[in-house]
Amino acid sequence: MTSANEDALPQTVQGWLELDKKYRIKGRYDISQVLIKGEGVRVWDADGKVYIDFESGQVCASTGHCHPAYTKAIVDQAGQLVQTGSGYTDPPRILLAKKLAEIMPGDLSRSYFACTGSEATEAAIRLAKIYTGRTEIVALTRGYHGMTHASLSATGLGGKFKSIPGSGLPGFIHIPTPYAYRSPYKDDADDMAAFRQGMEAINWTTTGKPAAIILEVVMSVAGMIIPSKKYVQAVREWCTNTGTLMIIDEAQSGVGRTGRWFAIEHFEVVPDIITTSKSLGGGVPLCGVTTTPEIADRVAELGYHQSSSHTDDPFLAAVGLANIEILENEKLVQNADVMGRYLKENFEKMQREHEILGDVRGLGLMIGLEIVIDKASKAPSPLHASAISEYCRAHGLLLGHRPTGAVSGNNIRILPPLILSHSEADEALAIFRDAVIHAEKTVKAQPPAGTAWM
Repeated sequence: MTSANEDALPQTVQGWLELDKKYRIKGRYDISQVLIKGEGVRVWDADGKVYIDFESGQVCASTGHCHPAYTKAIVDQAGQLVQTGSGYTDPPRILLAKKLAEIMPGDLSRSYFACTGSEATEAAIRLAKIYTGRTEIVALTRGYHGMTHASLSATGLGGKFKSIPGSGLPGFIHIPTPYAYRSPYKDDADDMAAFRQGMEAINWTTTGKPAAIILEVVMSVAGMIIPSKKYVQAVREWCTNTGTLMIIDEAQSGVGRTGRWFAIEHFEVVPDIITTSKSLGGGVPLCGVTTTPEIADRVAELGYHQSSSHTDDPFLAAVGLANIEILENEKLVQNADVMGRYLKENFEKMQREHEILGDVRGLGLMIGLEIVIDKASKAPSPLHASAISEYCRAHGLLLGHRPTGAVSGNNIRILPPLILSHSEADEALAIFRDAVIHAEKTVKAQPPAGTAWM
């Protein structure tokens, strides 16, 4: 039996959107979908339309939507203990920290837990400043580390990201991104020209010995830009020589998505701090900061204190632990490697056949497609990218793409759940292939006169 209030609720996407506009502060994006159900790699909207989700929620649902073991962990812990306050600890928090210590590289084995990636960035930056006694932080242009004060200051994106007066904290410097497809430096196949330019910027604009450098080794929001192994190893060596802590932001790339537990493992480097979120909780708001015992003990001696109302909540920790156990038990990290290679090979085949697919790059199930007007000019084409994205959405495939005018608007990100099967991949690839053909036929875009794109 339904109540009178339930009968009055909207029954369609349009009805829900009208109610949404009445009560919600407008967010960053407003895609006209109202999602009400998820299962595996698929989600349903309020009109009953089904979509293959190649965004994994917002890069969170790594084990798929409503995995039975994941749902059971939610129900079981909700019936036992949800929240304790930051002055206590609990078995789920301890067991999650133990599990992370087992899968982290090197001797990274001490963790702090909270809710969001932005919060993890804030905590890591504070930790680095207290440990080193220094104040300067180095980050990369195009990098994304969050939307709170310090995390937004570390974020290397302009425009609306810097539009709030006073949004940038002092002491943050941004160095060039090693972007092989659009490198402004001649003969920079190994990204070392970008590294040298970065070191020059640091030496001329800082003390030369910052507290930390924070970077993503798969720069997702930037369009899946991946620095070379030589570049990342050079950064590690510079950190060691200067006493600068190396913070690797694995909010999107961590906990199995790249075919390794952590993306930094592909580069044969052990950082000083790794931040995690998104896939750590699998859908619930959970983030982590993990460092070495030496750093953890020293900052404790110096009075480091990080806390929030939901620090180490048993509910969040228990669900996060269950999420990792599903990834382990079902060998989903290995599946991310296998299916990532399969998708990338198919996208590379499309790239050879279509002028507007300028570049394909990625690790595991983090794949970026750079959409251009043509391969010769490399001119970015947000119009083609939007046409592809809109066609896919209309035909049942949700992609990691934001409308024209957004950051990296000519890049499409492929981020499916790690449970993806070959048949589901083939279904999505068929829709995407048709979308590329549609965009080539319908979008008329020309490079700006006199513009040379790198």
